[in-house]
Amino acid sequence: MSDSTSFVRLVVGFFLSVTGLHVIVACPIELDPPSVVVKYGDPVFVNCSTTSSQFFDGMGWEASSGGTGLMLVKHVIWEVDSLQQWEVSPQCYLNRQYPDQADFSQCHKRLPLVIYKFPENVTIVSSADPTGLMREGEQYTVTCVIHDIAPIASLTLRLYKGNDIIPMLTADKGIKEPLTHRSTYTFKPSRLDNGLQFRCEAEMNLGPKGNHSFFSSYYPVTVNFGPDIKCSALDLLEGETLEAQCNVTGNPFPIFSWWKAGQPVNATVPLRREDTGLYTIKAEGSVSVNRDLNVIVLYGPELNCPSNYTAVEHAPHNFTCTVQGFPQPKMTWYKDGEVEAGPPVNLKRSDAGQYLISATTNNITVLQVVDITVLYPPTEIVELEDTEVEAGSPLGLKCSSTGNPRPKYRWSYYRTANMSEESEDGVSVLHIDSAKAENMGVYTCYAWNERGNVYKTVAVTVTGANFECPIEITPHTMVVPYDEALDLATCLPSPTASPNVKEIIWKIGGTVIHNTSLFVDNKVLDWDAEPVCIATFEGLSTCTRALDFTMYKMADSVSIHSVDDSGPVDERTQYQLQCNITNIAPVERLTVLWYQGNETMKINGTLQVTGCLPHLNGCGSKMKIPVNVSSTINITVDRRHNGEEFRCEARLDLGPEGPRLPPTMNSSTVNIYVYYKPIINAEKLPKRIPLFRGYDVDLVCEAEGHPPPSIHWLFNSERMSHESGGSITANKEGIYTCNATNEAGVSLHEVEVILNEDYLPLIAGFVAVTVVIISVIFVFIYSIYYKNTKMRRYSLKNPKLKTLNGNVAHNGLDYQFPMSKLPYTRFQIARHSGASTALEQRTSNRKRPHRTAAFTKFIYLVYRLITLRSCGEMTWLLMICGLMACIGQPVSASCPVQLSPPSVVVKHGDPVSINCSTSVERPEGMGWESAYGGTGLVQGAVFLEWKVESLRDWVIEPKCFINVGDDDEYQCYEKASVTVYKLPDSVSVSQTGKQGPVLEGQSYEFKCDIVGVAPVSNVSLILYRGNKIVTTNQIEGDVKSPENVTNHITMVARREDNGAHITCAAKLNLGPFGPDLLINSSDSHELVVLYPPAFNKPGTETVDTSSDDEVVLNCAAVANPLPTYSWQGPNPTSVKMGNEATVTSRLLIPGVYNCTASNAHGSKTKQFFITQNRGTTGSRTTFAVILGVPLLVGVLIFIGYCVFGTKDGTLSCSKGGYVSGQPTSSGPLGWREPFCSNILAELPSTAKLEFSFSRLSIDGSPRKTWETALSGDGCSLLLKPSRVVVAFGEPVSVSCEATRPVRVLGWESVIGAAHTQQDLSVQWKVDSLIDWIEEPICYGVFFTAPRQCEEKLNIVLYKTPDSVSISPVNHTGPMVEGKEYQLLCEVQNIAPVQYLTLRWYRSQTEVYNHSFSELTPSSPVQVSSILLITPTKADNGVQYRCVAELELGPEGPQPPPTVTSEPLNASVYYPPSFLSPETETLDLIAGADITLNCTATGNPTPVYSWQSSHSMQESMEDEAILTSASLLPGTYTCTASNKLDKKSKQFIIKAKTKGV
Repeated sequence: MSDSTSFVRLVVGFFLSVTGLHVIVACPIELDPPSVVVKYGDPVFVNCSTTSSQFFDGMGWEASSGGTGLMLVKHVIWEVDSLQQWEVSPQCYLNRQYPDQADFSQCHKRLPLVIYKFPENVTIVSSADPTGLMREGEQYTVTCVIHDIAPIASLTLRLYKGNDIIPMLTADKGIKEPLTHRSTYTFKPSRLDNGLQFRCEAEMNLGPKGNHSFFSSYYPVTVNFGPDIKCSALDLLEGETLEAQCNVTGNPFPIFSWWKAGQPVNATVPLRREDTGLYTIKAEGSVSVNRDLNVIVLYGPELNCPSNYTAVEHAPHNFTCTVQGFPQPKMTWYKDGEVEAGPPVNLKRSDAGQYLISATTNNITVLQVVDITVLYPPTEIVELEDTEVEAGSPLGLKCSSTGNPRPKYRWSYYRTANMSEESEDGVSVLHIDSAKAENMGVYTCYAWNERGNVYKTVAVTVTGANFECPIEITPHTMVVPYDEALDLATCLPSPTASPNVKEIIWKIGGTVIHNTSLFVDNKVLDWDAEPVCIATFEGLSTCTRALDFTMYKMADSVSIHSVDDSGPVDERTQYQLQCNITNIAPVERLTVLWYQGNETMKINGTLQVTGCLPHLNGCGSKMKIPVNVSSTINITVDRRHNGEEFRCEARLDLGPEGPRLPPTMNSSTVNIYVYYKPIINAEKLPKRIPLFRGYDVDLVCEAEGHPPPSIHWLFNSERMSHESGGSITANKEGIYTCNATNEAGVSLHEVEVILNEDYLPLIAGFVAVTVVIISVIFVFIYSIYYKNTKMRRYSLKNPKLKTLNGNVAHNGLDYQFPMSKLPYTRFQIARHSGASTALEQRTSNRKRPHRTAAFTKFIYLVYRLITLRSCGEMTWLLMICGLMACIGQPVSASCPVQLSPPSVVVKHGDPVSINCSTSVERPEGMGWESAYGGTGLVQGAVFLEWKVESLRDWVIEPKCFINVGDDDEYQCYEKASVTVYKLPDSVSVSQTGKQGPVLEGQSYEFKCDIVGVAPVSNVSLILYRGNKIVTTNQIEGDVKSPENVTNHITMVARREDNGAHITCAAKLNLGPFGPDLLINSSDSHELVVLYPPAFNKPGTETVDTSSDDEVVLNCAAVANPLPTYSWQGPNPTSVKMGNEATVTSRLLIPGVYNCTASNAHGSKTKQFFITQNRGTTGSRTTFAVILGVPLLVGVLIFIGYCVFGTKDGTLSCSKGGYVSGQPTSSGPLGWREPFCSNILAELPSTAKLEFSFSRLSIDGSPRKTWETALSGDGCSLLLKPSRVVVAFGEPVSVSCEATRPVRVLGWESVIGAAHTQQDLSVQWKVDSLIDWIEEPICYGVFFTAPRQCEEKLNIVLYKTPDSVSISPVNHTGPMVEGKEYQLLCEVQNIAPVQYLTLRWYRSQTEVYNHSFSELTPSSPVQVSSILLITPTKADNGVQYRCVAELELGPEGPQPPPTVTSEPLNASVYYPPSFLSPETETLDLIAGADITLNCTATGNPTPVYSWQSSHSMQESMEDEAILTSASLLPGTYTCTASNKLDKKSKQFIIKAKTKGV
């Protein structure tokens, strides 16, 4: 060791000793390889090295073989050429010398060393026979032997038992030297182990050397067992053998045999039922085994029953069935597929029928059918019920009873001519054709057979017909005065009722008279006597008819008086008059008439029987005994009643059977005097009157009043002296007041007199000059006209028209002044005998006007104009002058012929005639000009007829003309008006557009079609809704020939129209000369209107109740379809409200109750407020003041602070530019910028609440406006999920998250409300959601603006329907092909209905769908849908169904929930249809069969009948196919018929010889 090294050691040692530190360091040795596995005798080589150099003092190997000793090297090798020691344990060590220690320290590492040796062999031995033979159930051992193996710790031993591995234990694992190891396995073999093989495996686990396995040879196992006899008792069927019945097993395989009673038995012989007994099986194998067992031979069943049996109901019977077999067979009776206990001791009718009897044993069943017939009397009659039928409709009464034998029937009823009986297929039907009132009554049907009889009685009611007892009373009415004898009355049956009568009697009170005649002295009759005729008829039981008997007595006296006789009465007050009538009867025939003067008053007084209280029996208008009666009227009097006379009259209106003049009695008269206020006649005294200077005006004031008024005049409010008659003369302007006064009052009328200047003379002069000028011009023109026209004589016969302008040429002279063709009223140009002639007008009799007379009139008019003082008179004279100047005298005359009738209305094809006559004594002639019936000119005729036998032309204008011969011959004519009409061929009405029901408020259109009517201009088309006229349209057109008219009428559906019948009618309005012909449509269209609910009492109702009162809430509503009801009450409530329209309970608590009536077309909600009456009610006014005043003050303070508050918290009225302590910068004060604006400015711009403030400029105009809004659009809340769809009663949870810091976050909800002040999310959760109106809202209060916002959860609570049903509307039974039917699909209790879609399916095809998106109810409702179908034969047997599908969106269940109705099977009736309808021709070969196939399809199944052209042809069967060899040549007709129609087909058979 060097000095430096020593020095270092000293320093380190000193440091460690001073500090007391001890360092523990791991031994720094590395072995390579770190472990060694080596075979015994093989070489081994291991290197040991170190990396430590500090304090190193050498290293070496320590081993029993190959050790090296200490060496000052850094690595050393342990090496052995042939390792033959088993216990060697080499280790490498390292020495260290520390400076502070005298001794050195040493560390070492042991080498993991495994020395192994493979086994010499592996063997397997057993305690059994070396061949492996073992006996089942005995214990054996199997041992694995591993010879000379080391080390034992590396050995893993396994025993293989077939394919199973059994781990084996090894010896002490610490032994390293070689040894022989044994391991034993113990087991008991079973027969299943036969053929098993054992084998041992020894596996050496040598680590890096790998695993090495060594196996033994196989050890096979043979297991001996048995013999085993695997059977005990045997059950064998008769005929089976014992062979192979028992399984005998064993190893080696045994030999066995059968023995019985000590004798061997041949097992191959079939067994018989006698072979049952004890048998022995003897088996020889490895040992001998005997087994006794019972063998039972099974047989049967054998069943013996009669095939038919007849018995009497409820009587003992001897019906038996025998059965044999072993075991005893089980016999079962079946009837109609149901298990029966067998026929009872006493058979009933229900026991009759076909029985199936089964006998079962040994898994064998035999069957036999037995028909049992039970004789029994008729059952109670069915299908005969009380019936109601409309008048005119047919009716069939079906009497059906079952019995054996089949019952026979007999009817008892009121027999009429329209009734018939029919029996078919055990049913008797009584047919009534066109039911009438006489068919009402009771009908009895009797059914009987040899076992008994029954009967049943029902009633038939004929609606729309009034039943009258079929008896006639002569006379039917008697009216006699009191104290006179009663005539004879006779009661006899009507002629048609005579065969049905049983008895007729009279009854008066308690007296019965068995006679058809009645004669009673009225002296013994009471006033209330009512003779009644009572008749008993077959089928009608008893009916009555009362004799209308009235005994009357006129009043003893009639008086009138005022109820309050206080003298004169004031106008417009009530005045009561009473009329007293004593001792009159009967009071029901009494009429009290009131008269004012001689006029009958249109007023009905109140009648009251004197001294009779209304609640007493016998009081009222139906009393027949003499009574005292009073009648009172109330009159509101006015001035018209002043001085009028009033009286009353008692009249007995006894009808036509009473006296010809009704008995009457009048009262005396009473006068009424009325005081009324004066009325001034304002018509004679206008409000404003002009006064011309220099003239006076008379003012007349007339006033009417009672008492007569006094009249005074006031001028400018100053009293003037009274003028006689109330008139004064006004000569100056001012206000004149007329004052009319009497005891009833005062009336004033003011007149303003205005001073005007008089300009009338100037105006009159100007007008006069104008008139003179116009008149001179007119006279000049008229003189020229007269000179050039009137001075000459003209004949209008053959006039010459001027070529240029068509004016009349003046007899060949052409003057410049035109003469136009004259516009005559009645004279026209006519054609006669083919020549054109002009009608003449005689003018020679006209006198020429004289110019002198005209001028004289003109001078007079001018004079009147100048002298006029009234403007009104001047106006009238100016108008007269203008008319005289402008109007000429017209030329007028008339043609002297008369037509009778002047107008004719004739039906097309009917005859027509018109007479034409003249008053001219000697005409040249007259005639008719017409396309039909013209006569030409008939000389000297004064009477001529136009006649057509059958008018076929639609447009015809016959003219009757006359020629008058003298110097001025002329011709004229009259045209006859002929209207040719034709009634329409048909009138029909139909609905256009959408068919079926319509919604209220929707427009629907009807089309009226009229076919073949003329003339259309006379047709009025009338549309009826029920019995009311909806519209009347006059058809326009000028076509005279028949036309087809179509008119469309659009109406708006109303709920009151539901069920109304729409009818179209055409009316020909042919004027006074024709008939009014109304043609109704042959069919009507029923209108179905669907409308939402409307409450019978729509208003909100308040119900006051005490704690023990019963509360009735009536929510009845009308709707189509019928509404469903849902109730919601205050929460909580202990009362189940139900779904009825009316809720009645004593348990309803005070609060608000909402009733919702809904159907498929809408819903309505009505509120009921229930308040509890607690006896003493507090002052609500005081409460309102206490609560309202502070709230109002707070609101005002807030508004004032918003308006006048400044940003620094002070209040100021200055404008926005104001700074505290500084003057303002602009003019007058205006509204400032509000303090609240800085708050509102922070709110988002889409707010729901809006505030606005304006700032005014100096001139008052607005300068600046702040508008701030708040809404939820910018709300920082997020719902997860945002939309929820949940089933009714199911749980639901939704999370609400805030996206920014929040002060409070919560859910506002009736159920599941929650909130938090720490978290950014809060959950709304409900375990079972059953609230239909739940609307949860998430709200947040934030630290920054917007400070509060909310989000409403979109939640859909749904419920699938309770049921979906489908049914036909107003129809039962099969449908008929081609008719229209309605199918109704009803859905009960579904929500929400707006998501519902109803899908209609025909078989598997969707034919229609109906959505309800327009509806809004959220709670369950009932809805329906109607499908219109017109079935065909292909629809027979088709199934219709409807499916309710809730389409709730992507958040809802997928697929959408559906509920399907039960299918509706459509049964369609259709008429027969042949497979080949054409006529068939067949050849007949003598002696050969011929087949006629008449098969047809139809529903109901057609029945067939055959007819032949041979009268001697034998009767043919009613079958579809006829096959025969005896048919003769000819024509055969087959008819297939059912309820709807009949069809025929012909077969023609022709003779044909064989071979031809």
